[in-house]
Amino acid sequence: MEKKVQRNIPGTTLSTQNGQLLISSGVPSLDSLLGGGLPVGTVVLIEEDFHGSYSKIVLKYFLAEGIVSKHSTLIASQDVNPSNIIKELPAVIESDTEPESKPSKISGDINKMKIAFRYQNLPTTDSSTCNVKHIGHFYDLSKNMSLSDIENSDIYYWTGQRIENGSKTFTNPAYNELLKSIKNKIKEEKFFLKDNPEKRSILRIGIHSLGSPMWLPHRKSIHSIDSSRDLDMFIFCLRALVRSAYAVAVITVPTHLYHEISLDRCIHSSDIAMRLQAFSGTELENNQSLSDYNGFFYLTKLAAINSLASKHPGSVEYGF
Repeated sequence: MEKKVQRNIPGTTLSTQNGQLLISSGVPSLDSLLGGGLPVGTVVLIEEDFHGSYSKIVLKYFLAEGIVSKHSTLIASQDVNPSNIIKELPAVIESDTEPESKPSKISGDINKMKIAFRYQNLPTTDSSTCNVKHIGHFYDLSKNMSLSDIENSDIYYWTGQRIENGSKTFTNPAYNELLKSIKNKIKEEKFFLKDNPEKRSILRIGIHSLGSPMWLPHRKSIHSIDSSRDLDMFIFCLRALVRSAYAVAVITVPTHLYHEISLDRCIHSSDIAMRLQAFSGTELENNQSLSDYNGFFYLTKLAAINSLASKHPGSVEYGF
């Protein structure tokens, strides 16, 4: 007797551009910039701001969205206890649906105006964004998610406490052990594309401050060739693993600690890359023209999945 496979996966939608399965990043405005959300099977690299505070918030949004959407979660960190990150997840705002805008009489009159014939058949809005399933939620950073919601979720915590030596690929065996844990999670809970579970779900992988000094092998400098190679190789291997599964990985990296060449390799190995630059502690903090913002947000790479080129959002530099 054949298994009945669930076709509609909770918390997902299909891209109107290429039919790719998408999940929400937890930030609706970011989903819009990325063409609807994060493509399933991709690795997202977030270059941390100097203090790592805002990048951590983006990671929390991603993880919180997974719990609300009933997705499985794997959280890894060697800088802090992963369970503390989960306990600090923001609470979802239940009434997060935006009210539908009603056309005004003025806009109706404008639409009746006669325009040049060569403009009459042009769409007034981007038709690709119409009739898109809403999958994201809004969150309140001043409140924490309820413990009952967290306890009822499938969450795996990786702390790097059980690390075996003998890795031939990485100088630091912690990278190899984390890859093994991710692969085992995907295999045991049938997240591979070839698997046929009764109820399909998504695995969200969150890795906090990958490549920080806590990830360094004994007596190694963060500027050493081996350390930067480990980071680049891990992202490359993770992308190959995630590409064959119903999974999305979001990684925050303190890239200000690495050389530009190492950073370029990491961006090349990822699918989507973004950088956060906070004003705190810099000369821009006292700039009156930027008083309404906390920093700059840069999109440095966009995924081109099931297409020859990625959809450009129009601008790659924003304020937050």
